[in-house]
Amino acid sequence: MPSEVSPYTERLENLCEILEAHGSLALLLVDVSQLAQVERDYGSRAFERVLGLARDLVLELKGSEIRGTDIIATSERGGDAFLIFLSPKRYEGRLKVADLQAAASRVADFLNRRLGRLATPYLSVRREVAVGFSLVFFNPLVMGQRLVTRLVQEAWECVRVQKMQSDFQNRCRLQAVLLEDQLSVVFQPVVELATGTIHGYEALCRGPAGTTYHNPTSLFAMAAEADMVFELDRSCRRKALLGSKGLPAGAKLFINVFPSCMYDPEFQGASLIRLLEGLGLAPERIVLEINEKYAIENYKLFVEALQNLTQMGFEIAVDDIGAGYSGFEKIAHLNPRYLKFDMELVKDIDGSYVRREMARALKDFAHKMESTIVAEGIEREGELGALRDLGIEYGQGYLLGRPSETFGSPTRVEKVAP
Repeated sequence: MPSEVSPYTERLENLCEILEAHGSLALLLVDVSQLAQVERDYGSRAFERVLGLARDLVLELKGSEIRGTDIIATSERGGDAFLIFLSPKRYEGRLKVADLQAAASRVADFLNRRLGRLATPYLSVRREVAVGFSLVFFNPLVMGQRLVTRLVQEAWECVRVQKMQSDFQNRCRLQAVLLEDQLSVVFQPVVELATGTIHGYEALCRGPAGTTYHNPTSLFAMAAEADMVFELDRSCRRKALLGSKGLPAGAKLFINVFPSCMYDPEFQGASLIRLLEGLGLAPERIVLEINEKYAIENYKLFVEALQNLTQMGFEIAVDDIGAGYSGFEKIAHLNPRYLKFDMELVKDIDGSYVRREMARALKDFAHKMESTIVAEGIEREGELGALRDLGIEYGQGYLLGRPSETFGSPTRVEKVAP
């Protein structure tokens, strides 16, 4: 790190002098600990890159959101915070608490607007930085270093309180979404690539339009933080089933589920049969999709409950194959009917030898365990052509059909038909 963002402990003498000279010292603390998820998912190099982006953005604050004379440093907690010690106001008198709150709000807005865009693809789920603030008065009876340390500790406490308030508000909003039935469902066609005919539809749940809950990835990320994944998954599953009235004859219905759904009494035995009969759906027409990551992490849970559902006629699909988990042995023991290629594997596959060979190997793996491939995220003719040349059976994506509230036809029948 450059010297201008060195640990604040190296600036203690200077900070103590400012505190004594002006009678108080104010601090904005930019908590970037949320970015540590990047290190867990992609490794230390990716984390250093994202942390560097955050550092550069904090430095950009000088002269715009903060004064050029403010001191920027890092915390001593593994570099998971940037500390902005505010220089005294020179013209309008003493700094006010309201000034601190306003400055913290401006800095947080600036950083979160820019960081999410710059840190893609590492931050596929929006992770906001929090900005806490604190102020300490000079006290001749207490060592200056202890006062500065207390200033930093109180700023961390401010961040903690903010996070508690934010988590509580998110939980309340998510509860309102479920209680007020604000979820919606759209259906995207799964197309047989060799003929252009519709094989089925994937039900995709959405939160209220115009909110951070609309995107399903964000919706479930917030549910995970609020410990409400089971409740959200149950509501989405129910919405998908109820919305499937009018499903074309012979078409499959693909529904995303979490492993815990298989222990839901509503999704077992006689109650499930009654629900399906009321909707005119046979279990054989329903494909339960589970993310590869969850299939592997919850393997025992998944396998134990799987037998009853497959005996009833449900089929299983493992989603996001090729996204980086690939516990092939465990996946094989699940005997899935479908393997769904992750869209990152499909993207630009026509121009990537590595991706084509990976797809070819996965197709051979699927063939050996009598599974069928569904390629997700097909958006270009070149991608479609490459997948057809590889003999991939099914596909979905914007090129073939966008998600819709109704059961539409594929948009590229004339292009995919041989």
